[in-house]
Amino acid sequence: MARAIACGAVLACLVASCAPRAARSPWQAVEVPTDADFTGICFTDTLNGWLTGSGWAIDGGIVGRTRDGGRTWRFESGILSGYDSGKGLGRVSFRDPQRGYATASHGQVLITGDGGESWRPADVSGPGSGEIFDLQLLDGRTGWAAGSRIVRTEDGGETWRTLTRSTDDDGYELATGIHFIDAWQGFLVSHIGSLLRTDDGGEHWRRVALPLRTGEHPTLRDIEFVDAVHGWVVGERGTILCTRDGGSAWTLQESGVPVVRVIPKGEPPRPREPFPELDVEPDRLAVMAVAFADPRRGWAVGYYADVAESVILGTQDGGDTWVTEHVQPGELLRSLFVLDAEHVWAAGDRARTRPQVVLRYAPAGR
Repeated sequence: MARAIACGAVLACLVASCAPRAARSPWQAVEVPTDADFTGICFTDTLNGWLTGSGWAIDGGIVGRTRDGGRTWRFESGILSGYDSGKGLGRVSFRDPQRGYATASHGQVLITGDGGESWRPADVSGPGSGEIFDLQLLDGRTGWAAGSRIVRTEDGGETWRTLTRSTDDDGYELATGIHFIDAWQGFLVSHIGSLLRTDDGGEHWRRVALPLRTGEHPTLRDIEFVDAVHGWVVGERGTILCTRDGGSAWTLQESGVPVVRVIPKGEPPRPREPFPELDVEPDRLAVMAVAFADPRRGWAVGYYADVAESVILGTQDGGDTWVTEHVQPGELLRSLFVLDAEHVWAAGDRARTRPQVVLRYAPAGR
């Protein structure tokens, strides 16, 4: 009898050791001691990185700083002196560990020359005011920022000249993302589902046809070109678009994109309303950011707002097929930075009762 029990124990051990194990996510969630909403993230190398954002409990915005690749973070708030809570910083871009730029509330562009320890406003000229959501510095002197107006710098970000503004003539179209391939060719995406192109450095823009379904105008959130010909656009309702000819023609990438949330095993289905007229469809995936290491390896992040859950999508074939690499409950991921194929970070807003986290790509336990 004892021998039978012993054999059974050995057999159970062998079965357990041979049982398939769940694949370990290559993404590490690093808890950070803040409730801030992060819309900007940038790294200059494998160690030095920054987060920018705001929050209703944070006066004047917040900047996070890491010197160890995102394993630990230090935060400083009150960047915008005299501003109330909810006003803060948006996108951020650093050229080296000292020189950086960030968009800020009320159409400002901020500059730092000491790695983010202190910030000062740039001269953003032009009549009136307007919000600025995104920016790109192409080199040490030339760059653009976009929102309700498009502005350009030719002196390294010290001064910005208004090129065009949103007016009733263009339907008050807001640029939510901007990307220039060189000093003349650039693209922007908007809140009404349009893609615009310029060939004269941003002075004039024309609309580019997109393969969206009739009547669909999803807010487009981000645009990325990894070289002069390969680019991607992402937005709400699971929208991912790709070009392989420098932006003339675009195709919709749907394979593997979980537009409708996949309900995990064991989770009860969504309850239906007692009155059918009150029942609404679950939220579709809002894809907020996309970035590629090379023409084939890339990532996109987004979330399902109704359940406060984010996904990180990855591709190995230029987006022809996407796979869900990570699911992060309690987070609304909005920002993504890819340094290379092994160094990637993502951040966003904390939701519900879970702690705020920054996601760090850590393949093979790096």
